[in-house]
This record gives sequence, structure tokens and C-alpha cells, in this order.
Amino acid sequence: MSAGARILAIDDSAETLRVVERTLAQRFECEFARDVPSAREKLASGGFDLALCDIQMPGESGLDLVEEMTATGSQTGVVLITGMEDPEVVGRALQLGVHGYLVKPFWPGQLSITVQTALRRRELEAAERTRRQTLEEQIQAAMDRAPVPIYVKDLQRRYLLANKATHEILGLAPGEMIGKTDAELLPSDSEQKIEEADLRVLRDNEAFEREETLTIEGRERVFVTVKFPYFDEAGKLAGITGVSAETTAKRQAEQLQRDLTAAQERAIEELRSSRQETVERLARAIDLHDAETGRHVNRMARIASYLASQLGLDDEQILLLRAAAPMHDVGKIATPDEVLRKPGPLTPEERVEMERHTEVGHKILAGSESELLQMAARIALTHHEWFDGSGYPRGLAGEEIPIEGRIVAVADVFDALLSDRSYRPALSTEEAVAVIRKGRGTHFDPEVADCLLEHLDEALALRE
Repeated sequence: MSAGARILAIDDSAETLRVVERTLAQRFECEFARDVPSAREKLASGGFDLALCDIQMPGESGLDLVEEMTATGSQTGVVLITGMEDPEVVGRALQLGVHGYLVKPFWPGQLSITVQTALRRRELEAAERTRRQTLEEQIQAAMDRAPVPIYVKDLQRRYLLANKATHEILGLAPGEMIGKTDAELLPSDSEQKIEEADLRVLRDNEAFEREETLTIEGRERVFVTVKFPYFDEAGKLAGITGVSAETTAKRQAEQLQRDLTAAQERAIEELRSSRQETVERLARAIDLHDAETGRHVNRMARIASYLASQLGLDDEQILLLRAAAPMHDVGKIATPDEVLRKPGPLTPEERVEMERHTEVGHKILAGSESELLQMAARIALTHHEWFDGSGYPRGLAGEEIPIEGRIVAVADVFDALLSDRSYRPALSTEEAVAVIRKGRGTHFDPEVADCLLEHLDEALALRE
């Protein structure tokens, strides 16, 4: 906290102002006002870190002045001073976000502690605003590099983020969509189609893809859009993310892969400290060409979190696993499309290229202070390790593999076996169970494999 902080004391009591001066003037730069108009004039000049404001003053109330400061977005902290403690006034002050509260008469020590606490809180708030603004700018910059529309809505379906491509499609200037709904931007028939898809995502809490014909600036345009829920760091549903591509230009899929891969490489360092929804947004954009991917990661994550609950992990770890598991293959952003979708066996060189996705995924997700992204990084790195040490990329064995990696390995393979793939049709339940049982103790942690087999009906139900 800076010893040179500027403080404005506002009080009609000369004695109170003298106490403030004697207590604070040696450490801080203090100015004084005896009424609200004088205080308002001084505040207009800016530059004050903290205002000590008496509530009961002749003429205008000090509380009204604080409301004005709040309404105008003032960054000056506020400590309220009152001659009597009124619960109603205290409640109103807290709603305004004041940084402290003093009841007369107060002694110098109380004043000093309250002021220092308020200044410290104001510094923390300023640092948090700066951090959030920087993060938002990084996210926006990463999204703007993508050549396809990417956007985020809150639970009320208001746009929180929308990249440059989204604005260009609607013929709007950058930032013009923010805070608005589709009802304010599109004709009613198009808005109703979008609303139907949004509500389905929020209701089912799963990714959803479909083709939509929308009227934009008087012209019908056809898009394939994938929408999926995103969660805050606590794993709570926070809104909808969407990625679209025009189906009238199929060749854009290849360009999308190349451009987003390049954009991801440039954004890796920015994304290290980002929230889960940022990583998922770009990862799902890369997966736009594979309709099964969104369904698979959600099915696999449900099975993995269920197994975690049966294996005795605590509630917090289960919640983190449910949110982190869908990011296990985010490293495939760097895998060429011809390798990902090859219908036959991979060559040794292609196999090396495919196996790189574990290290790439770890590189994207590692280094964050978020527990969620830390777990996601561990899963991305270890979900192809084998219990007997013959897996990749590091040949870990047994409990060297983190429990979340061992759980996801079983859930991932189980769901994949029961799903159609470009190189084979889906296996039957009996065939999938045989593979899991055969891999018990070699590929899979025996305890996790046994847990799946003991709860096979529940796992199959979670896939529906």
C-alpha cells in the first residue's frame, strides 16, 4: 500500500476533520471538505484513492454522494462515517460496496486500521480488474484470429464474447453485439431457431450440433453450428459457447484446421492461465469437423465421474474430473486431419504423430493456477499410459499414473469401443467388456476396470 495515497475527508464536524488530520496526515496526502458540494467539486478533479464520508451532513446526505460515485463508476474507495449505527443504513452501504464503516466517536487506532484495510482492499480490487481485463483481451485476441464465428452467451442468452468473424457476418462493428440478445440482432424466425438450440443445450447440458438456415441482412445463409455448455471454475453451468461454419464452402474445413492450429500455437501462452471455457471453446472449434467428438467427450466424462464416485474420490475431485475429462484430447489440435480420420491402420510415422497429442495437450493446459486446468493437464498427459508401464508418452506404471488418468483411460476406451470410428464399426457390449477384461492389469488399473465391470449397467445407462 502506497504511503502517498490521497485521501479526501468529508465531514461537517471540525473536530472529526482534526482527528483525521492528526492521525493520517503524516502518512497520507489528505484534503478536506465540509459539505457535499465541496466534496463533489474536489472529487471531480480525480486522483483520490479513498474518501472518508460522513453520512449525516447539512443539505445533501453523504450516502447520496456515495451512490453518485458508484453510478459514475468512480474508482475511489469509500469509508462511511456515522454518528449512530443504523442497520438499514449499513445494509444500504454494503450494497453500494463501501470499503469500511466507522461509528463516532472513534479513536485514532480504529481510524488508522480502517483506512489501511480500505486502501488494501481497493488495491486488490484494482489488481483484479486489471487481471480480468487482461484475460478478456487475451481471450478476445485469440478468438479474433479464428476465421469462423465463435461466441459466448450467458444464461440469459446475452452475448458476453463474440469474435471478429461473428460481427462481420452480421454486418456489425466489433463489440456491437456484446450485451445484446439474438432477438435484438436477427429477424424473429431466425431468432426462434437459435433460441430452440440454446435452450436445448442448457436443458440437456450437452453439446449439440445441427444445420441452420438463418436470414442475415435479408439473405438466407446456411450454417453448421455446434453449441455446448461451458462451466465456471466451480463446475457450475455458466452459459453457452457456439462455433459455426458455412456449409456452402466445404473446403473451408481444411483452412479452418490450418488457421486454428496456427492461432492455437500463438495463443498457447495466453491460454495457460485461462478458465476452462476458453480451452473448451477453441478445442471444440477444432473438432467441428467430427460430429461424434462432442458426444463422446460428454459420455466419457459422465462415465469417468461416476467411476470416481464409486472409487471413493471426494466430491470436489469428482466435480473437477467431470469438467476436466472432456479436455483429454485437446492436443489433437496439432494432429493432421488425414491422420485423425484415416480409415485404416496408421503407419509408424503416423502413429508417432498421433501420440504427440498427449504432450501437446499437456503443454496447452499446464502451468495454470487453476485446479481444474491442472487436473486437465494431468489427464491429457497420462490417459494413454498403461498400468504395466507399456503406454505413452512416458511409460509410467501403476500408481505413478495419477488416479484421474487411470479412470479416464478406462472410460475413454470403453466409450470408444462402443462407438463407430472411421477405421471400424462399434463393438457390441460383450466385445467391449471382453477388451476391458483382457486389459485388466496390463492396460488398465485392475481396481478401475473392476469398478466399470461391476457397474456395467449404470455405465451403459450414462451413455444414453
